[in-house]
Amino acid sequence: MPTTLLYTFIVAISVFAVYTLIPELFVHFFGIGSWKRHYSPGVTLTFDDGPDPRYTPRFLTVLAEQNVRACFFLVAEKAEKQPELVKSILDHGHTVGSHGYRHRHAWLMPPLKTWDLWNKAMEEMRRLTGQEPVYVRAPWGGVNLSFLLWCHFKGKKLISWSADGRDWRIERTPNHIMQRITGRTKEGTIVLLHDSGGDEGAPENTLAALKPLIMKIQKELKLPLVPLQLPGWSLPKRIGFRVWEKWEHFYGQRKQITRIDEHNIFRLGLTRYHGPELFNENGELIASAGDMIGEIHLDNTRFQSFGANIQKIGYNALKQARLSLPALASYISLNPGYKDIKVFLGVTLINRGVKGLGFNVTEFTNGNAGFIGFMQKIVYRVYNPSAKKDTEKLGTKPKVVWISKDALLEKYLTKKSSTQG
Repeated sequence: MPTTLLYTFIVAISVFAVYTLIPELFVHFFGIGSWKRHYSPGVTLTFDDGPDPRYTPRFLTVLAEQNVRACFFLVAEKAEKQPELVKSILDHGHTVGSHGYRHRHAWLMPPLKTWDLWNKAMEEMRRLTGQEPVYVRAPWGGVNLSFLLWCHFKGKKLISWSADGRDWRIERTPNHIMQRITGRTKEGTIVLLHDSGGDEGAPENTLAALKPLIMKIQKELKLPLVPLQLPGWSLPKRIGFRVWEKWEHFYGQRKQITRIDEHNIFRLGLTRYHGPELFNENGELIASAGDMIGEIHLDNTRFQSFGANIQKIGYNALKQARLSLPALASYISLNPGYKDIKVFLGVTLINRGVKGLGFNVTEFTNGNAGFIGFMQKIVYRVYNPSAKKDTEKLGTKPKVVWISKDALLEKYLTKKSSTQG
């Protein structure tokens, strides 16, 4: 008898693990089967547990004032009672996702009930919005094997998160919510907040934190807030992107490469110059081997939105560069670290049209030119896999594009320092 009970217990634990614990481990620890982050240079705000007539309209007002588009994961049982509020969310330009029919943890639902309630949620959201949401998020973030299979067969994208303010608890102050989120925020972060649910009155703290949070992400972290958009990449491409992204973060920190603002295509650092002497427009020597110079880097994560082929990427890069240069000039003029720097340069395979921006183009004589060109092609393929075939048109050797500090400031400092297109 004891042996039978032991076997029964082992079988029960095994079934429970396969149905709940293992799927949970894959989704939240390994990030397999869900999207904990997206693949743009920006940050996305998401709101769970609504709609709520007491709070959701106020969230919409703050987001509209800050010109931010978010994703609202709606509980269908609540949404069917607030059709005008659902319409208002869409009218404000936000994305609507599904948070299930009822706010019930997946571990408490058997397989057939899981499918039944999620199908019911889709039917209700289709009735309210005219289409089924593509993005879904499980209540409490809890998943089971049946739910993951439902997502797979229904073609839904399961959205998790990478920064959580724990704002459903009333003791979380606005400052605590903001600090917890910004401490976990970087490119591609999906932020979890709540416009309803949790402890009574908790959304008031989230509302108080929302505007300062937006400002801090944009102005201090220098990251844009963007709608939720996910590429149709395979898992190997997603893994490749993440690996390269980690390398870029490491390299940027080691070289102290900084962003200009939340929209700028450029990043900036200082380095020792190793190349032929450079002379300005008046024939004066401005850089020789060993001098400190300003090193301009393209923010590679922004290449994803530039197009699907090299020609379009190049055109959009030039367009964004023209918009970004005034802010770059302003940043340089105000930053004491660049007071004695006389020239700013970059090394790139995408160099057509830069003379029209005031830059000079010279041959890259460094012996590593071929290797650097090869690495830049990898960058373009990582950040825009659809452009893989077109990278051969870039050639194999990058060029040095450079501009004197005086020319940069004279041409761009008086212009409006804005990168908004």
